[in-house]
Amino acid sequence: MSMSSFGFGASDPFSELFNRFFGTSPASSPPAVQRVPIGRLLTESSQELLNLAARRALEDGTSDLDTEHLLWAATKVEPARGLLARAGADPDALAYRIAEVLPREAGEPSAEPGLTPAAKRTLATAYARSRASGVSYIGPEHILGALLADGDTGAARLLGAEGQDIDKLEGLTEQAARSSGGTPGDDG
Repeated sequence: MSMSSFGFGASDPFSELFNRFFGTSPASSPPAVQRVPIGRLLTESSQELLNLAARRALEDGTSDLDTEHLLWAATKVEPARGLLARAGADPDALAYRIAEVLPREAGEPSAEPGLTPAAKRTLATAYARSRASGVSYIGPEHILGALLADGDTGAARLLGAEGQDIDKLEGLTEQAARSSGGTPGDDG
């Protein structure tokens, strides 16, 4: 499956997925509150992170994209990869370890993986973190920070089990989020 099949154009699966889950799809009922079209707020690097996570979920045959898929993808995309390294993690070794523990399902993979509740919360938290840092986009640093913010996610538990200094990594992601600026098309 090519990366283009996970693009973020008007009719791509991830835009449709985000729109459905965050209430901006024409097929969904009119929202009681104003919803944010999250796909438009993602930087190119964040789009790449989500595309990689979705592709990994499809390759594993899972029907849902979870926080571990997001963390695995974060090891591949800057600036999240660099933040992991600055916190003392080896991104390649971490990606390998995550890949070992990712759930695999037998059978035909879903054509369009859904988001687990934890993954939805992570993306909503990433949006809130981006707003709190005064920027108009969601970068990989916001997604990585959101993964760390909820210690009950599989991604946070995995990082803890691997001996990663969560507090140091969280501090680095917050610092990166504060120092970044720009718009969704920018990556820095």
